[in-house]
This record gives sequence, C-alpha cells and structure tokens, in this order.
Amino acid sequence: MQPPSSILIPADEQSIWTVLHCRPRCEKKVVGLQRIRPAVMFLPSIERVHHYGARVRRYEVPLFGGYVFAKLLKEDLSWYRQNQYVANVMEVVDEKKFLQPLLAVACALGEGKPLEVLPQLQPGQKVFITGGSMKGLEAEIGEVKGETCLLLKIELIQQTVALEIDPAFVKPAN
Repeated sequence: MQPPSSILIPADEQSIWTVLHCRPRCEKKVVGLQRIRPAVMFLPSIERVHHYGARVRRYEVPLFGGYVFAKLLKEDLSWYRQNQYVANVMEVVDEKKFLQPLLAVACALGEGKPLEVLPQLQPGQKVFITGGSMKGLEAEIGEVKGETCLLLKIELIQQTVALEIDPAFVKPAN
C-alpha cells in the first residue's frame, strides 16, 4: 500500500476528488471497487480492541464511518454513483481546503497518534454526557472567558457551573 502523502495529491485534468458516501458497513467493499474501475481511494482507519473473556480481538474500523475519499476518473464518476455500495457521491469544490485536513489525519495515523471523531458542537447546543462521573446529565455548550466548556444549569437556585469534560463523553441531544 502506498503512503497516504503520495496519494493525497491534487487531481489532474482527467480526474476529480470526491467523497463516496457508502451504504452501512460497505466502506471496505467500496475501496475494493478500485480493482474494477481504477481510482485512488483513501479510507483512514483506526484499530479497535475487544476483549471476550481471555480472548482479545483486534480489528480495523473506518475513522469516518460511511465515507471513503476517492480520486476518480471523471468518466467513472457515474459508474461509482450507480454502484450498489455507494449511497451518494459528493464532489469536492475546493480541493486544497479538502486535502489539507486529510493529509494531517494521514500523518497522525502514520505516527500512531490516537484519533477519535467527535460530534460538531456549537455554543448554545444542548448535549448529553455519556460517560464518566457525570454520565446521564444534560448540559449546554457555552463559552467562558473565550474558552469552550460545558455549562450545567442548576435551575432551582438559578446558578450555572462551567466545567471541562472529555469531548468523547459528549453527545448532541436530539
């Protein structure tokens, strides 16, 4: 397999960068399609470990579940769009802006740095805490002295407490 830095390069006149939105659990199948229709595919993945009693199982899961980044020949675009494993094809408008964060992700993965995808959170948004000592609480994203934090409101006494929490334990409320 080629290093990501050598494949995450701008497209030429015959090709285009796209994001292939895959059907559930079909990311690896979509990557396998490059054997039929040549393309450059980038599927960043992370290792997960599960313990089953004394047995340990390690496997790779896509970092961005449901998405494969691909540089396709323009003539193959409709073929990928109509494939049974692809739900949608999103064409990239600003290639430079698109490739820069992907290169950073590829470098971090190459160096073995732990990565975790977190939900997009905005000030004023209501969230649930899913882990740690505050599990089950509802809070709001806020900003105090220019820093983003969680705001726990104690309605009865009309007070608010600001605290920092691991973003992995935060899930947007529906």
